[in-house]
Amino acid sequence: MTAAARKSINWVALWNQGQLRWRRARRSFDGRVLNERRLLIIAVVAGLWFVVDSLWITPGYKQLAASLARKNQAEQAVLALQERQRLQLQDMARAQAAVKSELQITRERMSRQQEAFEKARQVLVPAREMRALLEGLLGEQKSLRVTSMKTLPREAIQLPHVDRTGQAAVIYRHGLEIRVVGSFHDLLNWLRSVESMPRKVMWDEMSLEADDQAALTLTLKVHTLSNDREPLEMPP
Repeated sequence: MTAAARKSINWVALWNQGQLRWRRARRSFDGRVLNERRLLIIAVVAGLWFVVDSLWITPGYKQLAASLARKNQAEQAVLALQERQRLQLQDMARAQAAVKSELQITRERMSRQQEAFEKARQVLVPAREMRALLEGLLGEQKSLRVTSMKTLPREAIQLPHVDRTGQAAVIYRHGLEIRVVGSFHDLLNWLRSVESMPRKVMWDEMSLEADDQAALTLTLKVHTLSNDREPLEMPP
């Protein structure tokens, strides 16, 4: 007899034994009173429910609850992250608005300063004309004598804006030192004429000295602002 045949016979025997036991159990069940049969049915159903609950329902419910808890945690984390991002974006927007406002205020202030500076510069004597203008004023005062006139070192002044080429704007400070001898009245009239000129110079320093013969020497330092890069030149 082959192994396949023995295996087939075993399955048949088992099937027959199972049917036999089922008939016996059925006869025994049928022989019981109605209440006992109900109790047996309830017990069997309860047992089956316990097995199903233990193997599938309770583990599945726990897995579902754990999954829902993880989902809720993930959603809460996402909401918290979104809230932080929203607050960060609000802070960035406020900071950008503040910077933009400050930048606009600074530009307006620089523009006003530039306009005021340009107006003031237009009133000043150009550097190339300053010497001739002062000499002309001295020529009107015949009683005054110029003992010296020399240039002061040129200074470059950085302006708080850029020119049309995109380079930092620079203007130059040109100065003169003049020593004039004369009477007090003549010196005073000359200073008044300098002050009343339509084109102005800015005064840096002024001093008055007297010698043993009571002759007065006035030392005056003046300067102007100009785009002229070349320094003033004075003959020795």
